[in-house]
Amino acid sequence: MSNNVYNCLGCFLTYDLSNFLRIMRFIILFLLGVLVISCETTSPITSPEITPEPEQKIIYEPKEETQVIEEKEERKIKDFKNIKSFEGKKISSLKKQYGNFNFSKLEQTFEFHRYNAEGCRIFIQNYTNNKIIIHITIYNLETKRTYDQYQEEVCAS
Repeated sequence: MSNNVYNCLGCFLTYDLSNFLRIMRFIILFLLGVLVISCETTSPITSPEITPEPEQKIIYEPKEETQVIEEKEERKIKDFKNIKSFEGKKISSLKKQYGNFNFSKLEQTFEFHRYNAEGCRIFIQNYTNNKIIIHITIYNLETKRTYDQYQEEVCAS
């Protein structure tokens, strides 16, 4: 019986050892391949190419439908006391009373105009199609305040 046991034990160890050697050979070859590949990819001999970033190109640039009339010389009229009474009226009646604007900007829907009145600016907004004044704002440049009515003593510099 002891001979039988030795034969069985010998077959078992021989079979397992041969499988063990095959598995170890595969693991060693795999690790060697990984080591070779990693060394080749991190080789300092070749430097990577630096590609510049692409430039931004403007594909579409819409044209502004605005028209700016250049600023005109300073006005000498200082009495804008009843200017707020022109809201809701035509812009031509305001021009007739106070003269041409110091600055105008014409857009598709609205027009913006400005009178310079010493330390204040008087801004007028009207519709482009019917020329009716929507709003008049009196703004003091020094105090940065708006007023309901034009006051010459407040706007005097």
